[in-house]
Amino acid sequence: MNLKSIVSKILIITTLALVACQSEPKTDLERVDALIKQVQNDVTTLNELENKEHVQLKKDFMTCDSMLQFLHPEEVDEIFQQLQLVSAYITQFEETCPVMRANIDTTLTQLGNLKSDIETHYLSDSLSAIFLDMESQHVTRINNQVEYFRDRFVDCKKDLETFKKKR
Repeated sequence: MNLKSIVSKILIITTLALVACQSEPKTDLERVDALIKQVQNDVTTLNELENKEHVQLKKDFMTCDSMLQFLHPEEVDEIFQQLQLVSAYITQFEETCPVMRANIDTTLTQLGNLKSDIETHYLSDSLSAIFLDMESQHVTRINNQVEYFRDRFVDCKKDLETFKKKR
């Protein structure tokens, strides 16, 4: 056995041991806490997208848009289509962000209420499971929306940087 294969086996065993130690939340309260933490992480990401990434993307878009007039005619169509897509994502984010924030507020309230109901044993185990699954779906939807915009902004930023380098 060579050193490379020994090291790779040690890394695999270490990774498996670490994954085994990081177990999924077992109780309903642990699951609620994990969902709340996920939403809080999504809020942090959304704040960064809104206050930093979106602002910079919009600024870069305006710069690139104003550069269109200096392009050769054969380049205009391709660049214009890319800029239209960037503009569409910016507009979509601006329209969707308030809705996302409202959904986040509602979900955090619901999770807080669910946690309280579980702690006080107000709900049966079966009702807790039903509500927990519903809130888990809401959290997943929020996370998917935040990740969607994060990914779109990364792609748009790359497109705009490529365009700026051409000029």
